[in-house]
Amino acid sequence: MRSRSKDYGPPDCKPSRLVNNAGDLGGDVLGLPDSEVVDWWIRHARQDAAGARLAAWKPRVLCAETSTLAAATDLGDLRELLDRLDTLVVLASDTDQGVAAALYLAQFIAGPELTDVVYVSSRAHPASKPIMPVFRPGTLTVLRLRGLDPMQSGSAFKEAVADIGLALRAAFDLGEKLEVHLSGGFKATLLHTLSMTELLYSLDPGRVRALNLFEGTDAITPIGMRRFDQAYCDEMREELAAVARGDLHLAAQTFVGLAWDEDSRKLNAFGEGFLSVLGERFAPDRPGPGGR
Repeated sequence: MRSRSKDYGPPDCKPSRLVNNAGDLGGDVLGLPDSEVVDWWIRHARQDAAGARLAAWKPRVLCAETSTLAAATDLGDLRELLDRLDTLVVLASDTDQGVAAALYLAQFIAGPELTDVVYVSSRAHPASKPIMPVFRPGTLTVLRLRGLDPMQSGSAFKEAVADIGLALRAAFDLGEKLEVHLSGGFKATLLHTLSMTELLYSLDPGRVRALNLFEGTDAITPIGMRRFDQAYCDEMREELAAVARGDLHLAAQTFVGLAWDEDSRKLNAFGEGFLSVLGERFAPDRPGPGGR
């Protein structure tokens, strides 16, 4: 493992204003319609980003997310990812700081005018129809996950995990190679995200991988994942779908405790995510992994 010597930002940068104001700016963003966020952020965050000389930082120094991207691609300028038509998705927690961090990250990658950046929030109410994210080559999508907030209820967290599953499946359905970077971010969802990625890896191991970057090094590490056979994935989808519908008489007991609770007879956070990533929550008539 190769250690990286201590490095800092540009010598004349002044990031304190950016750091101190990020929460207030992020809080304002949470109250805006999605369609207004990008233009609003460009206007209101420009001065702080310029003072911090955001664009002049090295990606290996700025944060865990940019360090992982740079180590995985060996690029010094991450804007090249969009120029070569890669598709980037940044997941943002439902917090002031989380949304601000995601938008500053988008500015660092795409440029101060947020060219080719899309901002979208997951569904506002658990009972509403899930939003199927639409990701396009050459764009960076900031996806705010409503409910991904330690101050909100456990049910809100379950819905947020389900929406991570929707995002993973939408990225998988592009048909390209899929990399899931697990460095940085909201650590409470790490196990859920890795487990959902394992299901996608099981469906197509040739084009799915998960990566982690050891802090303070350039050592990008592919994470070894379990592979489940097609019958296992189909059985999981059918059982969890039956539990979600309340058709417990149709549900087997294979995944009780793992993905749903026997006492409440409801899916837990893992089950919500598994069902989303296996395709059930996209549309009732969508074929499952086994083509049924």
